[in-house]
Amino acid sequence: METNYILGVDGGGTKTDYLIFTTEGQWVDNIRAGSRSHEFLEGGFLEAEEKILADIEELLKKNSIKKSQVAGAAFGMAGIDTPVQLAKIKEILNKTGLNYAVSNDSILGIKAGCPSGVGICSINGTGTVASGINEKGEILQIGGIGRATGDRAGGHYIATLAVCSVYDYFFRCGQKTSLTGKIMDYFGIENPIELLNVISDRFYGDSEMDKTIVTYLFEAANGGDEVSTGIVKEVADQLAKSVSGCILKLKFEETPEIILAGSVWTKSDCPLLLTHFKERIFQYTGKVLEPVPLKVIPAAGALLWALELAVNHAPGPEQRNRIITSEVLKNL
Repeated sequence: METNYILGVDGGGTKTDYLIFTTEGQWVDNIRAGSRSHEFLEGGFLEAEEKILADIEELLKKNSIKKSQVAGAAFGMAGIDTPVQLAKIKEILNKTGLNYAVSNDSILGIKAGCPSGVGICSINGTGTVASGINEKGEILQIGGIGRATGDRAGGHYIATLAVCSVYDYFFRCGQKTSLTGKIMDYFGIENPIELLNVISDRFYGDSEMDKTIVTYLFEAANGGDEVSTGIVKEVADQLAKSVSGCILKLKFEETPEIILAGSVWTKSDCPLLLTHFKERIFQYTGKVLEPVPLKVIPAAGALLWALELAVNHAPGPEQRNRIITSEVLKNL
C-alpha cells in the first residue's frame, strides 16, 4: 500500500518553507527557499511560477514521491491580497497537478491556532491584516494593502504615530507627552529642529527603530501618559474594526475563536491594547471574545490545512498534536 503525503508551504516576504509529512503526521523532508511572492521577485508572477514549480519538483523528486501520493497541499503565500492576485497564483498552482488550497499567509494562523480550522486571525507585526474562515470554508481577508484598506496598525505605523506625537508637541500645538524625552534621547538629539533630519534620514530607513519606539510607547501608555494611551486606543480600534468586519461578513454559526499573531501582539506588553481591542469588538458585534496568542509557527497551519484537505475534515487531536509538536517545526 502506497504511503500518502501532505505538503505544507509557508511563503513569506523573506523566506518560503516547504514541508512534506505523511498523512499520519510524520516528518519526511523540508526545504527553505527565498521569497516566492511576486511582490518581492524582480520577475513578478513569471519568476514566482518558475521558482515555485521548481521547488516542488525538487522536493518530491528528492524523496521519490509521486504527485498522486500527495493527498493534500496547502499554500499560505504573502502577496495574495486581492482577487486578481489569488487568481494568478491559482493559475500557477494548477500546473502542479496537486490537490491544493491557497490563500494569503494570514490564514495559516487560523489553521495553526484553531483546532476546528475555523476562526479569525488578527496579525499585528511589521504590518497588519485580519483574515477569517467560517464553517462553510469561506475565506475573507480584511486589509493588507495599505491605509486605503484600514491598515492602521503594525509596528511601523505605531512607531510613526509615536514620533509624530513628539513632532506635534514641538511644532503643531501638540499635547505634552512623556514620549518626548525618551524618543529624543533615543535619537541622541536635543534641538527639536534636529528631529527633522532624524525622521528624514534615519527613521524611515531603519525598521529596527520601530521595535524600540513601540516599546517606549507601550511603557508610556502603561504609565498613564495620555497621548500614548490615545494612540494605543486608536490602534486597538482599527484592529477591532478589521476583526469585527470578518465576524459580521462571514456570518459564523458559532462565536469564532480569535488568534493573535505578529510581534506586536505576541511579544509586546500593553494590556490596554488587548482590553480596548476586546471592548471595541463587543461594541461592533455584540460578541464577547477571548483572543489567544498563536503559540506555534504558521508553517504548522499549512500542514494542518493540507491534512484537512486530504482527509476532508479538521484533523483530530492526536493528528494535530503530532504535527504541531514536531521537532522540525520547533527548529524552523
